[in-house]
Amino acid sequence: MSPYVSNVTSLFSGDLATVSASIRDAGRDILNADIDLARQEADGIDAAEIVTHYVAARGNYGIRHWLRSLAAEYDAAQPFGPRLVDELDELDGLTELAAA
Repeated sequence: MSPYVSNVTSLFSGDLATVSASIRDAGRDILNADIDLARQEADGIDAAEIVTHYVAARGNYGIRHWLRSLAAEYDAAQPFGPRLVDELDELDGLTELAAA
């Protein structure tokens, strides 16, 4: 094999290794975020964290639906005071107004 082809091949392999490492790191970060959210749910995620995750999950309707169910459970356990579901509804209203 010529030295030119050898150098190009090694350069290309190095780029693939970098891309592969980046993909592996991104996958690890996503998995860690999912594990962290599952741990928070098991530990009992508090109202502020539900709202924070709800705002961060804009456009992800599956996560938002799940967070709304957590908010409903939170409201059922806290019969007095402001309702968390109402606060999430207000956030959705603000988003709709901003989009208009």
